[in-house]
Amino acid sequence: MSALIGTFISHVEQCFSTGSADNLVTSLPLDLSHPFFNPLSQALLSVPESDVSPASIRVQLIFVSENVKENFSSFLSAVLANIRWQQASSESERLYRAYSKLQHVYGEANKVYGMSSDDGSYMHAFLNPLVVNLAKLLVKASNKAAQSSTLPLRHPQSARSIRDSTRQTIERSMQIANSNMSDSEWNAAGGQQHVVGDIVWALGNVLFRIYAERKLHTQAADLSKTLSSLSPAEDKRLSSRGYLVSATEISQSYYWRGKLGVVLLDMRGAKYWLDKAWRFCPGSDVHGQEGWSQRRSILIRLIPVNLLLGLLPSQAILQQYDLPEYVPLIQAYKTGNVPAWRKILEQRREWFRRRSVWLILYERGEILVWRNLFRRALQIYYSLDPSAAKNRCPTWVFLSATHQTFSGSGEIEDGNVELEDIICVISSLVDQSLILGNLAYSQRQLVMKPSPDGMGGFPRVSQVNPRTVNAIA
Repeated sequence: MSALIGTFISHVEQCFSTGSADNLVTSLPLDLSHPFFNPLSQALLSVPESDVSPASIRVQLIFVSENVKENFSSFLSAVLANIRWQQASSESERLYRAYSKLQHVYGEANKVYGMSSDDGSYMHAFLNPLVVNLAKLLVKASNKAAQSSTLPLRHPQSARSIRDSTRQTIERSMQIANSNMSDSEWNAAGGQQHVVGDIVWALGNVLFRIYAERKLHTQAADLSKTLSSLSPAEDKRLSSRGYLVSATEISQSYYWRGKLGVVLLDMRGAKYWLDKAWRFCPGSDVHGQEGWSQRRSILIRLIPVNLLLGLLPSQAILQQYDLPEYVPLIQAYKTGNVPAWRKILEQRREWFRRRSVWLILYERGEILVWRNLFRRALQIYYSLDPSAAKNRCPTWVFLSATHQTFSGSGEIEDGNVELEDIICVISSLVDQSLILGNLAYSQRQLVMKPSPDGMGGFPRVSQVNPRTVNAIA
């Protein structure tokens, strides 16, 4: 065996046996950018594969305990196999081989990572940085291999198969990282430098991104539930070991859960997580452009959610984070201008769709704009007739306001709205508790909850408890 390869094996073994996490990560050449990669690749050209098999490497290990040697030697053999040069007949084959070899390295690393002692605790928590690094590298390699694959879906080397295999490999690491611990076990581990649970947020973020790109909402919902049901609970883990986890990782985890709430039409759940993401996200004064970009990404999803809950952003926020797309939309929302709302959504359709907010604005937003139109009409009605009863309003007021709003807009309602149409919209608003009252149809009146200002029938949207929508059965 080459002296260089022997030295490499000995060095990595020493890093592993001493639990030196950072040295282990920097010592393993997992891609071409590593300074050890090319020298080792050259050395391997003159070494038969049998010399770097798990059995051959095992006899060279000195410091690793006997019960770990088998898995660790297989891991080292996979690392060297990943470095060994192999001729490929095409670029697609080369990319797939590079992906396949790296996945084998990751799979062997998972075996070592998942080893536990007699008391059930994981023995190699110091592999946390390596596992996270492998997950990110594997995603990059799989994306390249998948993009170059032209094979049919059911083929094991198809784009879908590659991405499924990648997801499952990372999910295995996540299963280890999110293992439950009793309070006594957690307290005992509190002083340790590494605990497997420290990387649930980093691995979760990698998986959330995979799920989002592939629209695997069921898997994303399951992952969100897993993080919410950790034992010890997520907040307790962060309170005792949060200093070991970057605020950016935590903020991203909350962001992904909030974005999932947007996709699943769970507005209050989305707001809860996006608000937490905003609080945890480092400010632009700390992380410069990166911090600004992360906060902007949160706002892009948080603004529509808040809008549907009746909470509007300030102009200063929109200007600070360069979000002019929302300015005319918010103005249409506030004034109850339904035609303008529709026009803006259509004009900016692609921008909103790429950010997964168009559908909720389209499906949930317009009814609130109608509500604001009727609320504004009621205020004008009371100002013109101060003696009017403060708990009722003729429905012709809403019909007249609708005619004026749609006049000249070119929308289907322009000149074609009848009282029956207004009755349908009001009935929907009453049904959703967005208007508190009932229709006296024979008298053509909206009878509302009484209040001194006459607006008791229009509660704050933020105080309305919407129906639960089960977007996933």
